Amino acid sequence: MIQNRRAYQLIHCRTRSRLLAGAAAVCGAACGHADLGLYHLLHRGGAPLPDSTQADRAALAALCPKPAAEETCPLLPPQDPAVTLSVIVPVYNGEATIGPCLDSILQQETSCTVQLIVVDSDSTDGTAAVLERYRALPGVLLCNCSAPRSAAARNEGLRHAVGRWLMFVDSDDLLLPGAIRTLLEAAQRLDADVVQGGWQYLYTDGTHGPVQRYPAAVYAGAAAPERFELPGMPWGKVYRRELFAQVRFPAYYTCFEDAIIHFLVFRLAKTVASVPEMVYLWRKNPKGLTATSQHRPAAVQSYWIMEQLAVQDAALGLPHDALYRCTLTLQLSAFCYATVSGLPPETQQAVFRLCCALYAKALPQEGALPRRARWGARALRQQDFGLWCRYGRRFQLL
Repeated sequence: MIQNRRAYQLIHCRTRSRLLAGAAAVCGAACGHADLGLYHLLHRGGAPLPDSTQADRAALAALCPKPAAEETCPLLPPQDPAVTLSVIVPVYNGEATIGPCLDSILQQETSCTVQLIVVDSDSTDGTAAVLERYRALPGVLLCNCSAPRSAAARNEGLRHAVGRWLMFVDSDDLLLPGAIRTLLEAAQRLDADVVQGGWQYLYTDGTHGPVQRYPAAVYAGAAAPERFELPGMPWGKVYRRELFAQVRFPAYYTCFEDAIIHFLVFRLAKTVASVPEMVYLWRKNPKGLTATSQHRPAAVQSYWIMEQLAVQDAALGLPHDALYRCTLTLQLSAFCYATVSGLPPETQQAVFRLCCALYAKALPQEGALPRRARWGARALRQQDFGLWCRYGRRFQLL
């Protein structure tokens, strides 16, 4: 859906013209496909990559060891019929932002009962003192988690979540007024398992940046693969609690654990929907863990996590259908390239060769893919490192 593309959103945000934004996005996509087609035509017939799987794994492990295996997935607590929504907020050293974040949740105007779960990962600043001001408020539950990682904290929050629906909010972000009501009403009206709302950048100086809006749409049936054009971040959405009955965030990873949303949760959902209303302010932090990880050895975790997700996929027994083919292709091409593109070329190539090997093993036979994902599949099938890099750079335009 062209309205979901970043190029469309950026131009529409500045011009307020749907016609101009649509034309620019279509032209950008056409130019991107033409560029990839020309590159592929001129570079066709390259020699196949040598089998260096073990050497590549050893090289990546030396940079960033693969995290330990996950523990078993504990059961969710029994659902409380009186609680409609559980909001989980992980926090680590968030003294400056956690108060406004929690206030934006508690001040939501809604007729439903909301459970607010705040998980402090042993903060070393004044976060605990700020949280004490909220302890006695009705519907607020304060928890602790020893691992200073958002994945582990979200999992701890899930251990206490009794609502019919779930929501995740990062401790430095804000919910916009009416967010909960908007998302829940859409979920019930559309009988959707996941509902995505619009969001806007919130800069560190408090100013607001570009917006990302989504059309009112339902992604099911033939249109189901288009759900992967919605963002894979946990926030800005409500989820039916059953989606997390057997799914947890990879707690031993320091970054990129959000990959489970597209690869597992979106595939478990029968229906995913989006609404045009703005519901979330995302604080863009250039010094944040995910942003800085893309230029450090930790970026290698973007490949390790795909191996972990393959294990979880097998345990869940999910069908290897069109949704699987689409998200696997995007994860191993656009996603992995974006995360390791700041690393040395030899490391990028090692990640790419492992992505090709995993892709061939997971998808021994080709299948139909959305046009946007086909170049990524071609790069992985033909082991074309140059095409993989070029596709990763052009992906947002396609």
